[in-house]
Amino acid sequence: MTHYGKTFKHLRKEKGISIASAAAGVVSKSFLSRFERGLSNISFAKMVDLLVNINVSVTEFIYLDAVRNGQLPAFHYEETTDYVDNQQLTHPDSYRRQYYQTGSDHDYLNYLKAKSQARQPLSASQRQFVYDYLFGTETWTHFEGRLFMATLTLFSTDQVFILTKQMVKNGSETIDVNWNHQADFLYIILKAALIMAFAGNEKALSTLISLAHKSIHNQQYLYEKSELHFLEGLRLYLAGDNVKGKKAVTETLQVFDTLSAPALVKLYQQYWRLFLKRNALN
Repeated sequence: MTHYGKTFKHLRKEKGISIASAAAGVVSKSFLSRFERGLSNISFAKMVDLLVNINVSVTEFIYLDAVRNGQLPAFHYEETTDYVDNQQLTHPDSYRRQYYQTGSDHDYLNYLKAKSQARQPLSASQRQFVYDYLFGTETWTHFEGRLFMATLTLFSTDQVFILTKQMVKNGSETIDVNWNHQADFLYIILKAALIMAFAGNEKALSTLISLAHKSIHNQQYLYEKSELHFLEGLRLYLAGDNVKGKKAVTETLQVFDTLSAPALVKLYQQYWRLFLKRNALN
């Protein structure tokens, strides 16, 4: 967020720390100056390192920034989950009847999407139909993104990775159409990355983390940046750096706790336990 830089500058100057000392080993002085003026974005990991240089914890910083700006930042995550809200979904039977009337692939895909959203199982042939459609689509729009979001967990790990890369490759033209497209785009990449982490696939996880960083086009994605930090912790664990990995995971949980998001704390604690169990780590 643009005001993060201003808050950082305020704390740095209050502590009497020079811009050179604050930037040391993390970013250049010119970059930090631009960040403090709200002219440059910054990754969550670098933000954490900068805070170490001025002796401010992540939780302290977020709280102080919230106080300075009069409110806690909203989680974009909350706005990207409407596709699993069964209260807002059309019943699959409506789409099934429509498909029987038209026989069109589009209506059939809507039917399969609605089935998945309603947590009704898809047959192997139905899953393959969705996979083939998404893999062969040259331009991903909002429709393809939401279809993949609804069915993502039905595919194998390899299929999820392949389709996520297809989405990035073929969705670049429409990603900036509106905020919802960007949010869906990021949600899918981060969800796929979590699946790679659970599968112990460090190479695929690293690829998706990199794609997620490139897909954050503005500074409004606090939740996504926090989740990326969590995923980086899992990647470090898979790479054998348990100390730094656990530190990144702990920092993410502290952020969610500071922002009074107990549901997210509980969710990511569950992710953490599942990750350790599936990868036989301790």
